[in-house]
Amino acid sequence: MDARRLLRFWPVAAVLAAAVVMFRPSAPAEPLALAAAEGQPVVWNACPAAKCLTVYVAPWCGVCRSSTELINAVVSFLDARGVPARVVVGRDGAGAVAEYARAFGPKTLLDPEGRLPLSGGVPQFIVTGPDGSVLKRQPGVPGIVRPPIPESAVLGVVSFLGLL
Repeated sequence: MDARRLLRFWPVAAVLAAAVVMFRPSAPAEPLALAAAEGQPVVWNACPAAKCLTVYVAPWCGVCRSSTELINAVVSFLDARGVPARVVVGRDGAGAVAEYARAFGPKTLLDPEGRLPLSGGVPQFIVTGPDGSVLKRQPGVPGIVRPPIPESAVLGVVSFLGLL
């Protein structure tokens, strides 16, 4: 096969390689304790169940702001069913992070320095396992849903993430 033919397959090979890396369960992430809005620091990927959800948002992110009610509905839905879920607000000044964290409640974790490693943009839904490994990452939301949030929208997110 000549070089020109090989070059035609390069984009396909790059996409396949990226997909394998992105969707492969990873080794446990480094323990990283983040301050809670109210309370003691929490290791972001500590998961006392088969699966846990962490949703990472940033104050400057318009999609995050538009999805605040949906994210709160997903977290409440999972908490009611015994699936641990939390929100991390970060990647902005401490004041902006603390202010936006109030929209998610006192269990919200704060990461103004952006220390939690992300793969892609925000918002980002991260599913972790009991050993702290990242099982799935989903940057973005399936769609902006205006309040009141229908349960079907919550079920769609939860099912897509493989949490129920």
